[in-house]
Amino acid sequence: MSGFELSNEQREAAMSDQGHVMIIAPPGCGKTEVLAHRAAHQISLLEKNRRVLALTFTNRSRSNLEERLRSVLGYEQMRRNIVVRNFHGYATQIVLAHGRTIGMDMDSLLLPKTTTVRRALDSLNAGNAGYEAERLLSEVKRSPRSDEEVLRVLELESPSRSRDLALQVECARQEANQLHYDDLLRHAQRLLLIPAIMRLYQAHFGAVLVDEFQDLSMQQLDISRLSCTARQTYAGDPLQGIFSWAGAAPLEVESELRKICGEPIRLHESYRSSPQVLETVNSVSEKVDPESTLVAARPEQWKGGGCSAVLVFQDREEEAETLFGLACAIFARDPGASIGIICRASWRRKDIDKTFAGEAGFDVRRWDLAIENPQVVSLIQSTIAALPRGTSVEDARLAVLDVLDPSDVETREHVDDAFDTLVGSGEATARAAVRSIRVSDPKQTIGPGVHLLNAHTGKGQQFDWVFVVGLEEGHLPSRRNSQGEKLEEEQRVLLVMLSRARHGLIATRIQTAEGMYGPYAASASRWWNTLEASCNSVEQVEAHLRLGMQDTE
Repeated sequence: MSGFELSNEQREAAMSDQGHVMIIAPPGCGKTEVLAHRAAHQISLLEKNRRVLALTFTNRSRSNLEERLRSVLGYEQMRRNIVVRNFHGYATQIVLAHGRTIGMDMDSLLLPKTTTVRRALDSLNAGNAGYEAERLLSEVKRSPRSDEEVLRVLELESPSRSRDLALQVECARQEANQLHYDDLLRHAQRLLLIPAIMRLYQAHFGAVLVDEFQDLSMQQLDISRLSCTARQTYAGDPLQGIFSWAGAAPLEVESELRKICGEPIRLHESYRSSPQVLETVNSVSEKVDPESTLVAARPEQWKGGGCSAVLVFQDREEEAETLFGLACAIFARDPGASIGIICRASWRRKDIDKTFAGEAGFDVRRWDLAIENPQVVSLIQSTIAALPRGTSVEDARLAVLDVLDPSDVETREHVDDAFDTLVGSGEATARAAVRSIRVSDPKQTIGPGVHLLNAHTGKGQQFDWVFVVGLEEGHLPSRRNSQGEKLEEEQRVLLVMLSRARHGLIATRIQTAEGMYGPYAASASRWWNTLEASCNSVEQVEAHLRLGMQDTE
């Protein structure tokens, strides 16, 4: 059982007797722990044969919540009383169980990847018009429309290259009986609106917990509410809402949740970050929401109060070399440290990736490569080990996919992507191909070493040290999102990146960038001068490291 003792504010959130509860929990405030104890509290209120449904957005967050639930409840009680799913996995389960009710051909149905739409558009040489076509398809499917209604709505759009592309892709999808990612949610919503199916799920689930409510679309909110009307809990942080491009509607969802739940319960104590890191995080968050100030729950446990720095480099090459040197210095002090190097877009990290690529002294993992995902690698290796020695890579792919839950579309996609890399190895057998795979501990989502990732991939994760790279105009904020609501979301993207750090946080920018026509002066991000930090030179960071950075947490 968990030995974690809830604080007063955490206990209020976990044990509230309100039927519907909204919890505003900024990063590091123990949201997952609160949700686990909230689930335990809800179990005590369940009617006979009912369970708690816990919904997350990714397999990673699902695994984190499951681990915490096991520590609080124990394995058996969790298995009997809690169902944990990510939204697309839950939607897939509903579609696979009841799709025939709405006339779907389940025998030949093809499940999607997140890239299915993009690949279909690429095959049509969509170019820039493909982005608008993809947006249009996604928008049309955020309502419980039938396939015929989707086509009808698309046909009513003003004629354009994007509209025509969207129609071509949708017609081809329907003809092939291929679902796209947005179709999973659309059909699940349609099915739950059928009274008999809705009653079935509401009879099964006596409480629902939703993690990261700010990432909900109105459609996902509807799915969670249709699944359970009895007791609803929503935990998250509006300042972490960075997925509007994927359909999230943070403002509309928060407004609706306030109607359902009333005033939210707020958490303010951070168990993740040092006082110095929080000073930098607060300097951004307080500009957006004056009530968002975080304090370190245990400030005395951070050696030197932690470290925060803003560093300016001449160019990307100097930046990459300096960050490499700082990483080496950190590992010299603490070989078990984790370092997250996070950018807004992966192109901005190109020189850093190259500099770290040849390092053999510590692990380096690129999070955009499925073949470097420890859980995926472990699954592939264990499955191949049980296959005959001469099994081909493609036959091994089928064998691994065969052992997966059909509704786990996220893992299926990662496995497929990893096998695409193995096919490229040129090896004749699966066993030969997997020998070259980097081996990491699958039980550790974030192990020791350097982790190279972008802002959206890193959401919900934490690292001992974080290097937030590229605070320049055009990268953060990006050129496409430099005004209005999109600019506000870019500021939240910055906040997400900064709040991944535990002990130390370093933000960087460069003065000279390379463009199509040669070098040019890079403009500092409009938020650069608002960042508060204890250091502004490499020497000061190195001095902190020399003093030692071991925490006693």
